[in-house]
Amino acid sequence: MKQIVRISAAQLPTVIEGNSFEEKQRKNLGQILEMLDLAGKRKSDIVLFGEYANLHHRTWSEDKREYVPDPIPGPFTKAIAASARKLKMNVALPMFGTYKGVLSSYVVLFNRIGNIVGCYQKTHPTIPEQAIGIKAGDDLTVYKFDCASVGIMTCMDIEYPEVAQVFMLRGADLLLFPHVQGSWGEVDWEIRYRARAVDSGLPVVSACYGYPEGEWMPGKMIGRSSVIGRDGLVLADMGRRIGLLTYDLDLSAKRITPFYFNEKLDRTLAVMGSRRPELYGDLVDPKSKNKALKEISKRKRSAKTGK
Repeated sequence: MKQIVRISAAQLPTVIEGNSFEEKQRKNLGQILEMLDLAGKRKSDIVLFGEYANLHHRTWSEDKREYVPDPIPGPFTKAIAASARKLKMNVALPMFGTYKGVLSSYVVLFNRIGNIVGCYQKTHPTIPEQAIGIKAGDDLTVYKFDCASVGIMTCMDIEYPEVAQVFMLRGADLLLFPHVQGSWGEVDWEIRYRARAVDSGLPVVSACYGYPEGEWMPGKMIGRSSVIGRDGLVLADMGRRIGLLTYDLDLSAKRITPFYFNEKLDRTLAVMGSRRPELYGDLVDPKSKNKALKEISKRKRSAKTGK
């Protein structure tokens, strides 16, 4: 029996114009609510937005006044909760915010009656993010909606195959991948999120940011909000434009692959059954991380002194 989930990835504008910070924030919230209305008309089960959806700008800014966190819960989440309740949809909304007093990149999960049922904290913030005070999360929870169990990998989290595999082992049905990414890394990132689908045997749904028709050029935000199948194939791709990508994903579909000559097995189960955890100790040994951090510090000092 098929298990169809209608999932939508919202590709909001990369840049929102306005005469003041407050005006741009109001416009941003308005566009989010418009996307939710459209997803509701399409009878979506889950709606995903790009990373930092509550900020009116999506590109890195040297002006730290542009980074104003929203409290979770707070007025912003209240507006999203009301929309989720009205439209009877599950919503995954990434936010720059504070939750229980901690500043981070979060994904706030709302169920169909508007309740917050989870708040994923990005586990691998970038070094620039850490420099502005963003704290890393320590939890790889699989969150349960009524239609699917989801694991979340926010932007930099996608770099680590282990994260996707942990979500698979913990029973996730699919992976949500909200991110921000300039197109200079387009091939690199596409390989990664397609590889995470293959690594875990789970579909991946990504959401990024786009541009009005004709305004995109190389180096700008990647766009390309997508749905990736368990086998790493691209099932749907939004391209560069602003809009809503909607796809009916069959979560009951398995990767059936010939193993051991003519015997056909569910590839994900076969891979799990062939794992050798006793060989993977180096992956969780902190020595390699500490060595890398020391090398980063050394190169920074060399750059400053010219030596």
